This record gives sequence, C-alpha cells and structure tokens, in this order.
Amino acid sequence: MAEALLIYPYLGDMDIIRSKPYAPLPLVQAASKLALHYQTKILDVRIERSWQEGLEHELEKGPFYVALSVMTGKPIVSALEISSFVKQRCNIPVVWGGHHPTMCPDLTLSDPAVDVVVIGEGEDTLLELTDRYSSGRNLEGVKGLWFKRNGHFIQNEPRPALDLNLLPPTPFHLLDVGQYIYEYGGKTFINIETSRGCNHRCRYCYHTSGNGHHHFRAMNPDKTIEHIANSIKSCRTDGVFIVDDNFFVDKIRGMDTARKIMDQDCRMPWLVGGMDVPTMLSMTSKELNLLEKSNLNRISVGAETGSQKTLTKIRKPQTIDMLIKANRIWSQVDIKIYYSWMAGFPGETIDDVKQTVDIMLKIIKENSRARTSPIYNFIPLPGTELWNEVIENYGFCPPDSLEQWAKCDASHVNVPYMEASMKKTLNNLYFPSLFMDKKFEDYGVPAWLALAARAYRPVARARMRSKFYHFPIEKWAGEKAELFFPRRRRS
Repeated sequence: MAEALLIYPYLGDMDIIRSKPYAPLPLVQAASKLALHYQTKILDVRIERSWQEGLEHELEKGPFYVALSVMTGKPIVSALEISSFVKQRCNIPVVWGGHHPTMCPDLTLSDPAVDVVVIGEGEDTLLELTDRYSSGRNLEGVKGLWFKRNGHFIQNEPRPALDLNLLPPTPFHLLDVGQYIYEYGGKTFINIETSRGCNHRCRYCYHTSGNGHHHFRAMNPDKTIEHIANSIKSCRTDGVFIVDDNFFVDKIRGMDTARKIMDQDCRMPWLVGGMDVPTMLSMTSKELNLLEKSNLNRISVGAETGSQKTLTKIRKPQTIDMLIKANRIWSQVDIKIYYSWMAGFPGETIDDVKQTVDIMLKIIKENSRARTSPIYNFIPLPGTELWNEVIENYGFCPPDSLEQWAKCDASHVNVPYMEASMKKTLNNLYFPSLFMDKKFEDYGVPAWLALAARAYRPVARARMRSKFYHFPIEKWAGEKAELFFPRRRRS
C-alpha cells in the first residue's frame, strides 16, 4: 500500500545540548489530518542509524511523494542531500515545506531536486496533496501549493489560516517517541504546540514576512489542557514543553491555562517557549505565585540585545531597564528563564555587542535561575523590514540558490556589510556565549559533556567579562566535535 513519506533533516548544533533531540513537531503536526486517511511514515535522519538505507527501503515501496520540513541554514544542507538522493533513484515527487520554503518559494522551487512547495500551514494542504497524487490528478487549485509543470511555476492561491481548536490530536504514534523524550531538571518532556504566530512586529522576525498566517492564533484553554493531557498520556512523559513562539501574548488565555493545570491537581511540570518582556512585567505577585504553584519550570524570552539603540531599531517591545527589572522580579520565583540573544543587525557596532555581553552577565548575576542562549547571528529574512533595508542601504546581495541559503546559519556571520573586526568578534563570541551558564546541567546530557561544560564555564565567563575573544582554540575543538554528534545520535 502506497504511503506518504515525510522526512526531517539534520539540524546542526540545535539538538546537541539536550539528552534527546526535539520531536520533529513540524512534520508530526502537519500529518495530523493526513494520518487519519493515509498510511504515513516519518523518517528522522537525526536518529536513524543509516538514513540512506532507511530511505532506500521506503522508496522501494513507491510512496506518493517525499516531503521535508526545512528551516534556514544548516538544515538546507541535509535537505538537499536527501532530495538529491531521492532524485538519483526514482521519479517520486519531492515536496518542501516549513519556514524556509514558505519565505522563499520561488528560489526553493528553482532547485532541480524540488518539485512542490507547501506554503504556510501543512495540515490541510498535505491531505489534499495526497488525495490528488493517490487518484492520479494534477495539483492545479490545491491551495497553499506552488509546483512545477513543463518547466513553469504554477502558483496556487494561498490557503486560509487554520482554527487550531479543530485540529485532531497530534499523531505521536508515527514516531518512536522514546527517541524524543528528553530530560530537563530531572523530569521528562515532549514538545507540543498550542498556538501559532505573534502580535508583535519586530523588524527582523519571520512572523512579519507576510504569508498571512503570522497573526496570533491559539487553542482555547480547555483545548490546550486536553492537548497537554493527550500528549503526556500517549508519550508517557512527566510534562510538556510548549514551544509556541509567544504563549503568553494572550495573557488571559495563558493564565487560564495555568489555573486549569492547577485544577488538575497533578503537579505536572510544564515549560513554555515564549513570553515577552512587557508580559513578564505585567505579572502581579499573585500571578507569579500561581505560575510557580502550577509547576511552570521554565519560560523563554526574546531579549535579543543589550543595546537600547539596537532594541529601538529592531522594534522590540521593551527597553533595557524593563528587561533588568523583569529579571529581578522573576528571580523571586522558582522558574528558570531562558533569554535568547542576537547580534549583527545593520548599524550595530562592537560597542553595542559589548553592551549585550554586559547585560547577559548582569542578568545571570542577578538571577541564579537565568539562562542564556549563545549570541546568534542575525540572518536577513525575505519579506521582513530589515530584509529590504540591508539590500537597499547595506549592500546585501540575497542568496541566489539553496546552496547559498545553506550558508546562512545563526552560528556564524552571514552578512557582508560588517567590518572585518566585527565579523571576527561575532564569530569568536558564539562559542563562549554558549557555555557561560548552567544550561547543560539542566538537560540530561551525557556526564562527560556536562563535566566538560562545567569545566569550561569559568573560561567562557572570563572571555565574556574581559571581552577577549581572540585565539578561540575551544571553538575549533567544538566544531570538530559537532561532526561526531550526528553519528552519536544514530548509534
């Protein structure tokens, strides 16, 4: 019986700090309607011992198509390798979906290894795509699709945004879930999604790229609790990590969810992937205590920069003073905060980056539960305001192929307008900024990795405090070690 074959590419260093990789939620969620009607197979190259053998075996079954979910940067390298592998062996259509194809559908479809692009949400589009292929009909009129026909691009009309309350349960049965249940703070978690989009208009964010699906939409509190309960039961975890971009942008809905978790009286641990600084500040002491009692273990916050000039330029809804105040207030509750950081914005200087480093150190000093991302590098994204600005005012030449986009990764400098000294600083800064806190101890990583991270932390903090980033021998060693991790994941 023919099947729909969905593949998740290798992500690079995004999964290294966790005891297990995140579940390939974009694919699993997109398959929620498809799996009710068709045999569906998910192949995750991050965990397969030999993905080539596994893919060869699946291709012999004659699937309707091979579909990949692709993000910008290193995942494109893996996705291209997989797509080329398919094309070298058969004429099965290759479909790309996800954030990158949605932002760059024409360039994605220009690659000879790609036949179809899914733009935006995939639940209804994948189901209709499969209906067409299973009955031998063409793809004309399938909303949310671009495809090739006789060398020409056919652009179907966009598909309306989904009502998340109407989605069926996430089909975790398509996965070997044991491969994705990871540890955090001594508890086990699986990642889930309860909302999409964001109401803020930050000038660099893909949510402003304009495919029509980026306004905030969410499951109501009752549906959210049902989704949480179903996920914990089917995956047999202690709790869930809600990976929404901004879960608390609707504060009333977020607090109602926390109250309903309290009403369950199960002390279920939960992690939240998104909260903005204004919402942090808006929480009363009563609300903070409620979140703590509901067993909320961690939130993620987009701090991005310690430079007020840069914050204003990128239109983040906060000031530096707001960030510092919020961090101090939240230090009074037993909830970890994971702050994300970024540098390399147009017009940013080394002094701006130094301000970011100083604020990172201050936040960690004033809140023992604060954690920080590494300082990621800004990637101009099509359709955003900064995309147009760097092209018009800073000499940025957009990538003209998927191979070029594969080099646009957040772990190294991607933009040509930066002075050589700034590029060198940012490239050398990424590695020590990754190790300056205790995040590796929060996740259940192998003992040797936790020990290595703990031993290197004083060096990382010393580099950050002294602003000395030259001769990064440890960065070179880390890059070599990363080559080991994909093999380790599949061993």
